[in-house]
Amino acid sequence: MNESAKIDNSTILVTGATGFVGSHLVERLLSRNCKIHCATRKDSNLQWLDPARLTLHTVDLAHPPSLKEALIDAEYVFHCAGLTKAKTRKEYFLANAGASAGLYKACAEYGAKLKSIIHLSSLAATGPAAFNKPVDENSDCRPITHYGKSKLAGEEIARDFSATLPIVILRPPVVYGPRETDFFNYLKIIRKGWNPVVGRAQRELSLIYVKDLVDAMVTAAENPVGQENIFFITDGNNYSWDEVAQTAMNIFGVKAKTVVIPEWVLPPAALLAEAWSSLGSAPALLNRQKVKEICEKSWTASAKKFFASHSFQPQYDLKRGLAESVDWYKKNRWL
Repeated sequence: MNESAKIDNSTILVTGATGFVGSHLVERLLSRNCKIHCATRKDSNLQWLDPARLTLHTVDLAHPPSLKEALIDAEYVFHCAGLTKAKTRKEYFLANAGASAGLYKACAEYGAKLKSIIHLSSLAATGPAAFNKPVDENSDCRPITHYGKSKLAGEEIARDFSATLPIVILRPPVVYGPRETDFFNYLKIIRKGWNPVVGRAQRELSLIYVKDLVDAMVTAAENPVGQENIFFITDGNNYSWDEVAQTAMNIFGVKAKTVVIPEWVLPPAALLAEAWSSLGSAPALLNRQKVKEICEKSWTASAKKFFASHSFQPQYDLKRGLAESVDWYKKNRWL
């Protein structure tokens, strides 16, 4: 769908603006001459933002009155804030569900000018797919991790408020691109000449490049489609991990050696990593929740509904998206 310019020059509140997706969204909205208010925490890292071009608000999303000033003139809200890594189930639910409840209570009370609210969820809220059978909006939700269950709880809160607020829920799969760190760590391993695979079974996944995701978010905000308010958004393709690895190898110009990691190794490794992380404040990169995700054969979804209803076409496939990502990582000396 061509840009309808509805969002140009509008006033917008973005939560999670300091994060990977949120910071790219802010850049996209600035290119549309929007007046952007960012809901931040006291300890937020502003490295990807230009405070001179934004209005920053130190808020507690669980405390609705703290959002009044940020919402009073807002025409659109993009809720990107959330937690992808945590030590406990409680932390996930406070960040991904409790914060949503506080935000939408504030929107209901102070957001008199709101035209659209985009709630950024995740494929994890639905759960894994059967191999070669991507989930869609009609699939039952069966999340398997604390993260997925907390994202589903956030969706349920959004749906409750959608009776009176113009909320649209988007469920992306793995999002990659400049500034992202998890997928980047995988790329570093490939670049060093190693291709780690879990077990012998074929595994597949859906992906979306961050610029396509933020364009989809803006498109969804500008073009509501009646009662339909939950959509998957991907790049339109599903990939095997072999394809992902080979694409990365081609970009780096390396031939990586495949290293098969037996599935049975992962749970005890996760326990050790969790024990080590208990000595510090940061959650373990590998934990038992992550192992559940890794051992699933398929994390795929169909975005046909969103493509059709919004006439949306992603601009990046894996080859183009990875090439642009790697170029950014090199220019910024991450690689």
